[in-house]
Amino acid sequence: MDKSMIAELYLSFAAVFHRPNPDVSDHLEELVDLWSEVIPEIDEAVQKLATFCREFPPGEQRLNALWEHYIPLFETGEVEASPYASVYSGEKGLVLGKEAFNVQQFYANCGYVMGEKSGELPDHLAVELEFCALLARNGQSEALMEFQKKHLTPFLKSILPRIKNSDRPVYSDIATILEIRQLNLQKEGDFVG
Repeated sequence: MDKSMIAELYLSFAAVFHRPNPDVSDHLEELVDLWSEVIPEIDEAVQKLATFCREFPPGEQRLNALWEHYIPLFETGEVEASPYASVYSGEKGLVLGKEAFNVQQFYANCGYVMGEKSGELPDHLAVELEFCALLARNGQSEALMEFQKKHLTPFLKSILPRIKNSDRPVYSDIATILEIRQLNLQKEGDFVG
């Protein structure tokens, strides 16, 4: 798989795990098509996503449906799956723990700095996936493999089961797809495709 396709995959997952917005909501079918073209063994999750897309056509109703599940899953109340790696890294469930600093340091060591306007912490799931897309796009395969091994893979092993077990439409299915993608990468022994 070429580096632009790898980058596109990372960006597609990052887009979904950011807060819901019309750009992603209205183009969910395109993301599903991308995943089904390049990731094997995801038919069941794709069928569930296709059903959701039929039930909620692009527009305000779909966006509201995404928000309905995103908020309890990632943001408020008894958060079902905190989107911050620090929460899972043995730091007593704290946001902005040592892992956030370590991830931010890794970004800086690779020549990337998060702007204050990004709106997210460095160890947010979507931000880490976007960083992987940058590394893939720029051909920084060694850094990508190292980041995957040290940061993203342990984070995904903690958060993806929580998202999947939430049974939240869209999010649990996309977590399944991302988990299958990660397993396929590990089987290949190559984190960059």
